[in-house]
Amino acid sequence: MENKYYKKLPISAVMVIYNEEALIERAILSCVDIVDELIIIHDGKCSDRSLEIARKYTNKIFERPHIGQAEKHRVFALEKAANDWVLQLDADEYLSGELQDNLEKLISGSADIFDVSWSTYHKNIHHFWYYKRILFKKSKVYFVGISHEGAKPIHKNIRIKKTNLALYHEPLYDNSTFATFQTKWKKWTKIHARQLFEDFVSIPKWNCDLSDWEPQQKMRIDHPILLGMIAGPAYHSVHTLKNFLKHREFVLLKLGFLSSMYHFHLYHNLAKLKRNGKSIYKK
Repeated sequence: MENKYYKKLPISAVMVIYNEEALIERAILSCVDIVDELIIIHDGKCSDRSLEIARKYTNKIFERPHIGQAEKHRVFALEKAANDWVLQLDADEYLSGELQDNLEKLISGSADIFDVSWSTYHKNIHHFWYYKRILFKKSKVYFVGISHEGAKPIHKNIRIKKTNLALYHEPLYDNSTFATFQTKWKKWTKIHARQLFEDFVSIPKWNCDLSDWEPQQKMRIDHPILLGMIAGPAYHSVHTLKNFLKHREFVLLKLGFLSSMYHFHLYHNLAKLKRNGKSIYKK
């Protein structure tokens, strides 16, 4: 963002991080000159220089109890955000120059929620196959603080727009390997399963009037083997095939297989929880 001047916009940029000293400054620099508020939430006690780096740019820093995932903390972030417009980033993401240049235009338009083009970083190349919801008015969305949940419109008349303006996702590791699945994804399935096993009322939420899980999710929770372990991977396999036929990139088949395996392990863990109780997750 050197040699550019940006007007500060009424946007709260929020980031939930965990020991991200190698990446956090890149993410911050991609937005800090444009937004008028930056909120950093650390998942547990920080043991590297992440917060030291973050303090150069903001004093709105919070260390929260360690959970092992971001979504529960994002409810807290929305509560702390002073602006209605929220820009939600991960430490391994950063705004493209085009997205930086067009943020003011986006929030000045008629849409309340934006899904931006989000990259998959594979073999040092950014591929744009997916969209991610990162920019929204917090008054127009509700959010349930569990893994892989995003902001959802509070009613059907909320205006949602897709844009090809890019958000780069560039982690330090290849997220499409079986080794990463073993070390990261499988751990996340246990955290996710514990959340689905919780009483819905106890889960942190933003702007949410629901008193129970949404119908499709409740059916999967009630029938984790049939609708989770079997139907879930089957659905993701069909979706993967459609995506592959559209883009003709073989890495999509691998990502689709890993996604199917994630859902298999997720509902396998949930089924064990329902059968045996929380004791199987004691550390």
